[in-house]
Amino acid sequence: MSVVPFANAPEPDAEPAAHSDAADVQQEMIALKAKLEEAAGDCGRLQTSIASQQQLEQLLRQGRLHLQEMRSRLEQVTGDRGRLETELNDSKTAHQRAIGDLQTLQTQLGDLRGQLLHAAAERDRLTTQIAEQEAAHKRYVDDRTDDRVNFERLLAEAASNQREMMEELNEQRQQLDSLREAAMRAQSLAREIMRAHENLQNLTSADPTK
Repeated sequence: MSVVPFANAPEPDAEPAAHSDAADVQQEMIALKAKLEEAAGDCGRLQTSIASQQQLEQLLRQGRLHLQEMRSRLEQVTGDRGRLETELNDSKTAHQRAIGDLQTLQTQLGDLRGQLLHAAAERDRLTTQIAEQEAAHKRYVDDRTDDRVNFERLLAEAASNQREMMEELNEQRQQLDSLREAAMRAQSLAREIMRAHENLQNLTSADPTK
């Protein structure tokens, strides 16, 4: 609404036009107020939308962090699983190796038994041979009493042979003792392998991945 100077005051017929201008200004004010209220509502909705977006972004960040944590746990679980599978394969390999070693020891033990029997048979043969030689010497002494010199020489040779045989027997006894010690060590090793096998079976049965 404009102010008109008194000197330029309009004529009485100009009053309706002034009332029309005032009505237009009032309508513009009402329209402007409505627009301001609408703008205020839009601003509120925009603020609400911004707050919701911020919450969504926060939830998204939390979700990403949770996803990264889950991925890290999955990688850790996968690594643990691979490690356990590797340990299980190593245990299976060690178990198979232990079984192979046990079979080898059993074979060696069988060979040692065979050698022990052969040595015992050889010992019996030498004992019989010595007994036969001693009997032959005795018969020779009985039959050749007048040939003392030859008898003494033969007896000395027989004694030398006997000493050599006794030394051979002693050596064979030492070999038998060595074989017995080796057999005892093999049995002890076999027991240790069986205990290791039982421990391995216990560990395998207690493995949570199986």
